[in-house]
Amino acid sequence: MISFLRVSTLVLAVLLPLQAHAQEWPTRFVRMIVPGSPGSAPDVMARFMADRLSQKWGQQVVVENQPGAGGNIGVAAATRSAPDGYTLLFSQATPLTLNQHLFKHIPYDVEKDLDPITFVGDGPMLIAASPKLGVKTIQELIAKAKASGGKLSYATPGVKNVPHLTGELFKSLTGVEMQHVSYRQNSQAVTDTITGVVDLVIDGVPALMPQVIAGNLVALGVTSERKLPGLETLPLVNDTLPGFAISGWFAVLAPKGIPLAVLQRVNRDVQAALDIEELTARMKDLGVYVDRSNRTPEQLTAYMRSQSEMFGKVAAAAKIEKD
Repeated sequence: MISFLRVSTLVLAVLLPLQAHAQEWPTRFVRMIVPGSPGSAPDVMARFMADRLSQKWGQQVVVENQPGAGGNIGVAAATRSAPDGYTLLFSQATPLTLNQHLFKHIPYDVEKDLDPITFVGDGPMLIAASPKLGVKTIQELIAKAKASGGKLSYATPGVKNVPHLTGELFKSLTGVEMQHVSYRQNSQAVTDTITGVVDLVIDGVPALMPQVIAGNLVALGVTSERKLPGLETLPLVNDTLPGFAISGWFAVLAPKGIPLAVLQRVNRDVQAALDIEELTARMKDLGVYVDRSNRTPEQLTAYMRSQSEMFGKVAAAAKIEKD
């Protein structure tokens, strides 16, 4: 029989090298790849996060923007990096769970090439109507859409993104038909909705709330699972359509094979940063809300799988062709 002392010695033999690795790391700068352009929401959040982590680790965390191909370029760059803890990925949902259903070929496999570390926050969508449409609730919208015979239209900034898929999810769950109108600029989509050129607009909360507050748009529902802090008066779509939840969320990951001790330390320190009021307030300004769930690597892995499955079903129902 193996003695308790023997087992304890074996456990310490395993744990001590891990602890030593975590204590030694980082000994040089850490690169944080962002698959988005400078000034974008993920870039701004990543820079705030990098600043806090730099202070914590005593080493510079350098944000490296690699936009393009819907985020595929940046994620691919991260997967090609050494899994030594000196490259992290701060990514939005699209290249992690949506693009595999939109592109015929992407240069990485999320599950095989990345280690999820921790969830950062949710960026829910807001469905808003033109005052000229004459609806004030999701229930009224459904009735109006069914009566219109597919003539209602909804605007989004771009195509094959979270706002677009939000509209398609709405159509799929309600059985209504609506015409999608893609805009290159968010401002024009909003203007055309206000004037009644299109009936609805779907976008992030910060993009639409100023016009809602001004009375130029009617907020029908936000796509988060829970009420938003500070915006509790916004109705939830899932109050009318149970289970309706979709967002442009954000997470921190690393190339597959990052040392466990480093992964655990990054997880712990990112979570600590998310408890800093200044950081969460800046994220809220960007329409991203800190979520206390999916914080462990295991939780994030399961969440990403469920999100990929959901986006896949929506893309298939919408008959979106892969590029």
